[in-house]
Amino acid sequence: MLKKWIAVPLAALFLLSAPLATLAAGNTGGTDSRWATDGWPLGQALPHFGEPTRALDGVRVKDRPFAERLAVGCLQGIVNRTEPLLFVQDDADSWPADLGLTVNMLPDWLAAVTKYKEKLSGLVIYNPAVPETANVATTIAGLTDALPVSPEQAELLSAAPYALAVVKDLRDEAAITDKLSAYRYLYDQYWDQCTRRAICGLLPDNHTQLRDFAVAAKTAVVWLDPKIPEEREVLELFFRDSKPIDTYYTGWWPDEGEGVAFASRYGVMTIASDFYENYTVYSGMSQVLDVPAVPAKPALKNGKIYVSLNLSDGDNIQYDEHFMRMLWSSPERGKVPIGWTATPALLDAGPQLLNYYYKTATDNDVLICGPSGLGYSSASNWPNKDVVRQYAAITNRYFERTGFDVITVWVGMPMYRANWFAESCPSLLGMTVQDGTGLRIRFTDSKIPVVWLGSDVKNSTGAMSYDPGNSNMKMRLSDAAADYQASGSTRPRFYIGQASAWDTRVPDFVRLAEELDAEFPDTFVFVRPDHFMLLLNEAYGKPFLASLQKPAEASSSLRIPIPDTGLTTEYDAAKAFDGSVSTSWQALDPGKAWISVDLGENFCLDRYVLKNAEAGGAAPGENTKTWKLQVSANGKDWRTADSVKGNDKAVVYRDLCGQRARYVRLLVEDPGGSCARVQDLEIYGTAQNAANQAYGFFYSIANFFANLVFDIADKFTRQFLQ
Repeated sequence: MLKKWIAVPLAALFLLSAPLATLAAGNTGGTDSRWATDGWPLGQALPHFGEPTRALDGVRVKDRPFAERLAVGCLQGIVNRTEPLLFVQDDADSWPADLGLTVNMLPDWLAAVTKYKEKLSGLVIYNPAVPETANVATTIAGLTDALPVSPEQAELLSAAPYALAVVKDLRDEAAITDKLSAYRYLYDQYWDQCTRRAICGLLPDNHTQLRDFAVAAKTAVVWLDPKIPEEREVLELFFRDSKPIDTYYTGWWPDEGEGVAFASRYGVMTIASDFYENYTVYSGMSQVLDVPAVPAKPALKNGKIYVSLNLSDGDNIQYDEHFMRMLWSSPERGKVPIGWTATPALLDAGPQLLNYYYKTATDNDVLICGPSGLGYSSASNWPNKDVVRQYAAITNRYFERTGFDVITVWVGMPMYRANWFAESCPSLLGMTVQDGTGLRIRFTDSKIPVVWLGSDVKNSTGAMSYDPGNSNMKMRLSDAAADYQASGSTRPRFYIGQASAWDTRVPDFVRLAEELDAEFPDTFVFVRPDHFMLLLNEAYGKPFLASLQKPAEASSSLRIPIPDTGLTTEYDAAKAFDGSVSTSWQALDPGKAWISVDLGENFCLDRYVLKNAEAGGAAPGENTKTWKLQVSANGKDWRTADSVKGNDKAVVYRDLCGQRARYVRLLVEDPGGSCARVQDLEIYGTAQNAANQAYGFFYSIANFFANLVFDIADKFTRQFLQ
């Protein structure tokens, strides 16, 4: 997100001290179309427009004047609101070919105006002397289907052969004299007609991308800085009509920190998207994802330093569309595990862009959630417990569909808030928090690791920053390894960090791993961030995902022939334990189908997660209705640990309350649909390792008091500042 260098610390062990229209709704907005439409129901962050079903007309805008780019972007929103027909191309764009779209380029923008003239109600002229009127004109375009144009363009388009009438000339509005009066005019005259689900922030004389979204979604378009009191006062007019979690701020801010913090206080999350192109084309594409299977985690060993390397800025949708694609193309990708931050909001804004990354990922590539969930927010500015829980809950629903399970949080996260978040986001494996106050590892009440990434930690505890040449990162990790060897300890250590994507490339990470392996042979283990969190929990004697890629059996498994190939699609038991909702075990054993997994050793079982057919994109009626979860010490003698009847949920989270077992079996008594079907079954438990359990016990005591002290300090500071 930050388009500047970020000093990136890493973490170590701290001793002692279906379509988303089916998502559950958040706040209700009644039947008011400003709050809910068919393509944008409550509980869904961003709107879906139509699915592209035929060849698109394309318009090239690279290096074209601002006025032309503005007109084309708004025209696209008007045209594509009901059906995607128009594609806008800036730089060379390989996305259409990768996504199976056909684009036929038109000669110029006027050809597009000619072809889609019947969709226009006329022209709205902005005032170049007051640049903000370009945003006012964009808002009017969304409400009236009038095309925003400059005075010169108006002369051309009002004459033959176009003959478009001028429906509004903002130069004639005496109330508009400057920036503030322009946005007050927008509020007074048009805000009541705008959607309440989003406010769009776009630089009025630069940003022409995302205009299609703003127009098609009928958002108010502003560019106001809450750091400036006069502008903040106007901005508050719009935000006072927002609803936490139901309203999102899209585009970008004049000042990142001030803007995100301002919105967060209202419970409004920022979906950074200022240079995102062709929203109205990509948002309507299939939401069925090919989430890759998760490889088995490395074994936890003494004498090892586990390191997870991650790249920032994926919360920005335009980064996911453009810059991340460039980084992803590195031929060295896959040589070292990397966590790539992305946003689950792509499920709305560009599901098949997200799917491209999944389909081309190696086992060493994993997508994690950028700050701080479904939308960029400032954790230290969340207004209250209810908003945190609502935000975590909708983030969790998007996680269930996208396969995300690790999150990075900006800025600051007192533990009581981390507890609120984790309670309502049970898909979460772990989170990192960037606040610059020091490095520590703690656990929520639900046993989720929270790793603070501070910039002022001593080398002995593993702090480090990153620069493009690897010198800082290598120095910090080298110092940490030397300190580890000198300490005589053999307990594993853990380091996780996030580097600025704008300054870091895949080869930088590859060289770092090679140099450290050469300097400290058989010491460093570079791991995926999801594996990092699992290993961290294991080392601290906490429950971790024990069933991942473990040996599995089933009563039977469905095999379906693939026409004309001689091959079959296998829905075997292993697919229920591979970490992906895109694969499944299926069986035709009415009332007696089962799958079982061998955890490899006895575990103290904590909980399980059953991901049903709907989580993989099937209809809700296919969800497993009735089952028993059984456990065994020997795989022969089973006892029922949990049972559920009448389920209708896509994903079910259940406690196991310390049952001890090596084998776990799911007995499907009523499959709900035509066959028994399980997308994924996750079993969490604590390994019976005396050393880790003892360490975890003493650390839990220290963790409790550390949480208490930091939370009291946080609450006192907030009360004092208020």
